[in-house]
Amino acid sequence: MESDDDAHHFVPHTVHIEPGGTVTWVLDTGVHDTVAYHPENASVLPSATEQRIPDGIDPWASDVYDTAGQTFEVTFEAEGIYDYTCTIAGHGHRGGGHHGGHQTHESTGMVGRVVVGDPPLDAEGQPAMRPPSSDLPEAARHELERFNDQTRSALNEH
Repeated sequence: MESDDDAHHFVPHTVHIEPGGTVTWVLDTGVHDTVAYHPENASVLPSATEQRIPDGIDPWASDVYDTAGQTFEVTFEAEGIYDYTCTIAGHGHRGGGHHGGHQTHESTGMVGRVVVGDPPLDAEGQPAMRPPSSDLPEAARHELERFNDQTRSALNEH
């Protein structure tokens, strides 16, 4: 998780792991969190309550991290596609849309994806493969659509 010159990123934007693998988010610079797109996270992710992780999976929402080197881990047992974002706005506050005149990192396109195993790519079985909701900020929608194209291309090559 990093910030540079008014841009915010998860690096890498997409990871592919095997079932049972763990993803560790490490704060490099800035103030960030990682929050799964899921209706249960609506209190910290007010931009949208759409589900973009597999059915039956408990969503995650990390704490807000502001010290370089802080980490957050999730172990992914179930095959599937998991989308997430950073909800931070302004000076390290969670918020929807704008906070104190500042856009959220989600609204600048700070989204990420974890692909676990070799999941089917149909939108019925993988909510993340659905077109992003119009309720999401434009930059986030653009990135998630790009992730869908990249995921189809990468997994169809196998």
